[in-house]
Amino acid sequence: MVASTIFLFFGVALVAAGVIVLYFRARELGKARLMRSVRTSLAAGVAELPPGTPVEVAGTLRCESPLSGELSGERCAHYSFRVTREYLEHDDDRPGSDRRSETLSSGGSSVPFAVEDASGSVRVDPEGAEMDARRVVDRFEKAGAEGGLSVGGLTIRFGGEEQTLGYRYTEDILPPDAPVYVLGEVRADGAIGRPSGGGRFLISHRSEEELGRALARNARLLALVSAGLLLMGLAFAAVGAAGFGGYIAFG
Repeated sequence: MVASTIFLFFGVALVAAGVIVLYFRARELGKARLMRSVRTSLAAGVAELPPGTPVEVAGTLRCESPLSGELSGERCAHYSFRVTREYLEHDDDRPGSDRRSETLSSGGSSVPFAVEDASGSVRVDPEGAEMDARRVVDRFEKAGAEGGLSVGGLTIRFGGEEQTLGYRYTEDILPPDAPVYVLGEVRADGAIGRPSGGGRFLISHRSEEELGRALARNARLLALVSAGLLLMGLAFAAVGAAGFGGYIAFG
């Protein structure tokens, strides 16, 4: 009876996970469809389009007042960073240990910029955009002998039941004077910004073609993952249900 309940629980959990993965696959396919449906506009002509019109532009990112990346120090119109601790967690109830991670710090910032092409330029307000930025920092630093993180001359130590392996630092940026692709909506002031109805607003350091291929690959991978989860979930649920049926019939 207990074993059947466990099988049913895992079956339902796996099926639910498969459905969630299908949702993310649909999001990826939705982005790809929208990108194909919106025609690329010349930067100088965006201001002539009616406010609320979906629009995409591609060109060179120009930024008059760039930021500095939190970890890299590089000039950029947008950055996002994360510092995570990777550690081994021991469980007294079973042998071995699990490798886990936790976020110690994260953040980011963006400033308005312009997209320039052969026709001219158009202003972009990146607030609320889904960013596909270039990774410029991705390093792992092993923990010291005491497993602590040094911050400002002080060492932060963690619980004795956990073995700190090290710290991973990542940062993504949108650098100036580099290619950029923007999919958004024309605002009343002629700039490109977040759609008022909550539609897609994408900014990428990759071209439309490169981003489209990446979305297609993600969708295929998510489809495979979802199919595997659903099949395993249904198998577990069937075993659990069969156990319940056998228990009832035997009783």
